[in-house]
Parts: sequence; C-alpha cells; structure tokens
Amino acid sequence: MEDICNFIPPKTNSGNIEYRHFVYESNYKKLKQPFFLTTHRIFLVFKGEGVFKTGGRKYKLKPGTVFFTFPKAAFELEGTGIFTYLYISFEGDGVKSLLDGFKISDGNCVFDGFEQLKDFWMTSIRRVNPTNATTLTESVLLYSLSFIGSADTSAQQKNKFDSILSYIDDNFTDPTLSVKKLADIYFYSEKYLSSLFVKKKGVKLTEYLNKKRISYAEKLILEESDSVSRVALKCGFTDPLYFSKVFKKYTGVSPCEYRHNSSAVMP
Repeated sequence: MEDICNFIPPKTNSGNIEYRHFVYESNYKKLKQPFFLTTHRIFLVFKGEGVFKTGGRKYKLKPGTVFFTFPKAAFELEGTGIFTYLYISFEGDGVKSLLDGFKISDGNCVFDGFEQLKDFWMTSIRRVNPTNATTLTESVLLYSLSFIGSADTSAQQKNKFDSILSYIDDNFTDPTLSVKKLADIYFYSEKYLSSLFVKKKGVKLTEYLNKKRISYAEKLILEESDSVSRVALKCGFTDPLYFSKVFKKYTGVSPCEYRHNSSAVMP
C-alpha cells in the first residue's frame, strides 16, 4: 500500500486545536532523521516492529502501539522489515489541556495494546476529503484518546519499565546515572522506582546497576591492561576504592586478584 498524506484545511475547532496532517507512512527511511517538529503528533503503528527514541529513552513499538511526540523535542524511529504507521499532527492553545486530561506527557507518551484502532484509523484516512477533513481527523484523535483514558495501565507500565531497562543498558557506564536521575527522567519518585525494581527484578535498582557495571568490569580486566582506576572510570565508578569494594562483593576477589587468577589459568 502506498503512502497517504492528507493536508488538513486551516480551521480551528472549539477547543482551540488545529489539525495539520493525517498521514499513512510506509517509507519512513526516506525521511531525514532525527525528526524535529513544531507540532504535536499522535502515531499508531500499523505493521511491523520498531523502536522510538526520544529524550535519551527507547521504547519498543509493535502493531497497535500509540505514541506521542511533542514540539521541538527531537525523536527517531527505527523499524525492522516492513514498518508502517499512521499519524495526525496538531497544534494550538487547547492541546496542553487536552493531553493533560489524559496524563499524556513526554515521560508518559507510549501506550500498547490498541490494535482495535487500526481499522478505524485506516478507514478514516481513506475517507478524508476537503469537506470532512477537520471533523474526521478530530474524531480519530478524540476516539483514540478515549481508549487510552480507559485502558488498563499494566501494559503502559510494562512498556515504561522496558524503556528504563533499555536506558540502563545504554548508559550504565555513565557515572551520573543513579536512582534519582532515572526517577527524574521517567517522572517517578525515587521510592516508587526502587520498589518497582524489587517487584519486577527481585533486586534494588542500585544493585541491578552495580551488577551490570561489575559484569562489564570483569570483561575489561580480562581483555585490557588498564589500571584498576581506569577500569573503574570506564564502568561508571568515580571512586576506585568503592569500585574495588563493590567488585569484591560480587566476585569474591579484588580486581587485581581477579586479573592475577585469570592470568594464572590461561594457557
């Protein structure tokens, strides 16, 4: 199926929201990334799987995922195989109030489990004409928001938690990465985020982060000849003494002993 791009005639609705585009996109790879827009957008993934990147966070996308982007907030899209989506772009003084009502923000912008919207969106975009464009596009947005507002939040929480894990995987060597920083990024309290990690992973967030750092440190010690201090910095520790203490906690030996023992068993 080829792309469909409808430009909406200028008209402000009673809620002070203007609708600019209603698009079916199948050739996103031809578009220049990262995207940096002046309008809000609501997306619905139609086919395939992908990744949505924004604000240093990554979200997994699949058919039925609805996600939002915000003005002047750069984002990227990556897809595997056939990856298509639809989107509506909109702006105006009424947008903030509308999205706030559904608790949609840059930290809560991805929602899974809405495959039932796919046929409605596709049928609607095929019916758009200059006469009904604004009304029909507005109906699609509001109808979709009504589903998000009444959805079970468990799917949303899972997607958000997966995004936190992806963020840690990509940034665990950053010495500034901490419970506080993650809580600020994802709009959680530190207490709630810590309890969420215990519930989901069986360990505290700090322990999860330290295990990833020490695992990486083991690899560096075996593969490189850097000093303990240098290895510590590469793994996200600013204090070599603290690094050695944590390393011994998880491996049973100091970094130097670990390197010596590994060298002794090498052929």
